[in-house]
Amino acid sequence: MAATLTRDVLRPEGPRRRLRALRAAASRSSAPQEPAPAPKPRKRPLTSAVLLAGTMALLGGLVLAFIGYLVLGSALQAERTQDVMYQRLRADLKAMTVPFAGAIAPGTPVGVLTIPTIDLEQVVVAGSSAEQTRSGPGLKTDSVLPGQAGLSVLVGHRSTLGAAFADLDELAPGDIIEVTTGQGRFIYDVDLVRTSDAPAGEIQVVPSRLTLVTSDPAFTPDRTLVVSARLRGDALPATTGSTAPASDQPGEGGAGGLTSLLLWSQLLLLTTVAVTWAAIRFPGRALWIGATPVLLAVLWQVFENLALLLPNTL
Repeated sequence: MAATLTRDVLRPEGPRRRLRALRAAASRSSAPQEPAPAPKPRKRPLTSAVLLAGTMALLGGLVLAFIGYLVLGSALQAERTQDVMYQRLRADLKAMTVPFAGAIAPGTPVGVLTIPTIDLEQVVVAGSSAEQTRSGPGLKTDSVLPGQAGLSVLVGHRSTLGAAFADLDELAPGDIIEVTTGQGRFIYDVDLVRTSDAPAGEIQVVPSRLTLVTSDPAFTPDRTLVVSARLRGDALPATTGSTAPASDQPGEGGAGGLTSLLLWSQLLLLTTVAVTWAAIRFPGRALWIGATPVLLAVLWQVFENLALLLPNTL
């Protein structure tokens, strides 16, 4: 037994093997260690609360965007429409082709309304439903053209869609209103400014009277603002005026754009779903560069038709 132990100690392979093992261990401990992979972030579970919060945020954003359209976007659109109609009406006046008798198609420019006191100049169109007043003040179908014998009623927006009658409350008795039609230029003197909830007062009966109607107050209307004026000089014989549809009454909304609203809303939904699917499958900036103008264009059409459901004096 003692002889065996002596041979193991004296065997040269034993110490060498241990030396190599020590060197290998030292080299492994001195070698640079690779960093451990970072743990993957845990995905937040899609709960009903998350879905509700996302839906509410989306709806809130759409409401704010619609308000922005009513106050700013529609104003730019109405201004552009007014410019086009003014050029058309100017050419028609020069050619003496502006209609002033019989049935006039709704939306046809029939005159220019000018109120120097509030720096207002607007092209007036035939018809006062929401479809017509989004372009400018509209002449009620059952009233006569300004300058003719009888009552002329113009309906306009107070705070949205161009807000043609935004400053109508600044008028006072004695101010001047000018209207130019295919029959000439007519001047009216304001003799009444009142709201619908004010005590009724006497109004002088005159051969020709012009009445401007809008809502009041501007953004939270609960009544009607009326400005009435009488014609200077003699009135021309009445050649217009017929039965007015219910949509022509001040404060009424229109239903003509309801079908278009449903179709554009469906297209907006399909476009949104398609863009969302594409963004998940093919993420990248190029997708949004191409998709954003399409979404905005469809959304604009939705807002434009939705605005027609609002009162024609808002």
